[in-house]
Amino acid sequence: MTEFEFDCLQKKIVSRSAFRRVGMRRGVALPSDRLNPAQLARRNGPLQVYRLGRPMTMAQFEAMPPDLQRDYLRRLQLRGASDEAVGRMLGISRRRLRQLKQRHRVEFDRPDTAAWQTFVQAETGRDGE
Repeated sequence: MTEFEFDCLQKKIVSRSAFRRVGMRRGVALPSDRLNPAQLARRNGPLQVYRLGRPMTMAQFEAMPPDLQRDYLRRLQLRGASDEAVGRMLGISRRRLRQLKQRHRVEFDRPDTAAWQTFVQAETGRDGE
């Protein structure tokens, strides 16, 4: 028997023993596969919708996660918001707005009144949404 044939024989033996030990494999099963629809519904949380392209109140703003709060303030910055305009929209004082800006590292340094008015008017012009 040559060295090549001996090597093939050993590999065959190993493969046969592994097949007997492991057997036929099934697909991967997850714990949630065996849950009925009612149990699945209990595992899912309530749906949250955040409309970052619209004006909102401070209560709506605080209900958002911190990463979305930062994103919303940056979107306001791009829409030409000023410190006073954002404070009026959210209904907060200058001091509270300053704390908010420091926490999220956002500066409203390029105010554009026309773009801001378009943003605010677009929301008030909608009916029923």
